[in-house]
Amino acid sequence: MPSNLEIIKLNDLRLSARLISEQLRQGIHSGIRVGVGSEFEQYRHYRPGDDLKRIDWKYFSRYGKYMIKESTTESNLHVRLMLDLSGSMNYEENGFSRLDYAKNLLASLAYLGYLQGDSLSYYTLAEGKIEQKVAPTPKSFQRILFHLENENAHGSWPISEIPTYLTQSRNRELIIWVSDFLQKENEWENLVKAFQHPRKELILVQLLGEQELNFNLDGNFIFKDLESNQEWIQDGKSLQNEFRKRFEAYLDQLEESFQLPRVQLIRTSMQTPLAELARRILNRKQLK
Repeated sequence: MPSNLEIIKLNDLRLSARLISEQLRQGIHSGIRVGVGSEFEQYRHYRPGDDLKRIDWKYFSRYGKYMIKESTTESNLHVRLMLDLSGSMNYEENGFSRLDYAKNLLASLAYLGYLQGDSLSYYTLAEGKIEQKVAPTPKSFQRILFHLENENAHGSWPISEIPTYLTQSRNRELIIWVSDFLQKENEWENLVKAFQHPRKELILVQLLGEQELNFNLDGNFIFKDLESNQEWIQDGKSLQNEFRKRFEAYLDQLEESFQLPRVQLIRTSMQTPLAELARRILNRKQLK
């Protein structure tokens, strides 16, 4: 299995998405699929408006009829992918940034959703606003890849008001946020609560570096706030105990605040293999 660095250094999101997704598809079954069911139950005749990808072309080659395979579960799921583009996503470890990791993860999830017939849309959070970059259309996957390839992270994103059109939808949705979930006040908590709805499942993917999770630096270092660009020099060893104490307290508080119906926080290191994290997301618990 290629390493995260090897996948990211390909600099080709379409290829990396296929590499990651192919590893997963070998093990996907009804319990972890994202979209349209894959367990065959019966045939029905094609009707105008049906997705052409669901036609059984082998059946057509034999009998000359357009037939659709129906599965035991039909989801018609809308998957909303949301990426944090604030400056802290530029944090780097071991040759790649948090943003690099996030792009490749979202590309693989979008590819899986595309293969399974899910409706896909894509949003970014940056510079004080949430922006829809890709609406759900038949070409959403290609457009998502295009935008991911060109995304840059900078500044901060906290917003004073959440646009109502983003939270009013009552369709069945899986919303996947990818971020470090670092906040100054309670902006993430407020945003997640605004999106809560019985027909929406929210998966919050928190990407953190090993040095963030297990701070262990010895010697003088230049520390930089990636959102304000402020810098200061400090001995890493002298900060170690206090940093760990405060950061662990913050993570505990964040986890507690996300103990909400149909909300799941997945916290992971940037060293976690991309395929493993994608599998964890697909194997999400059926939240009640």
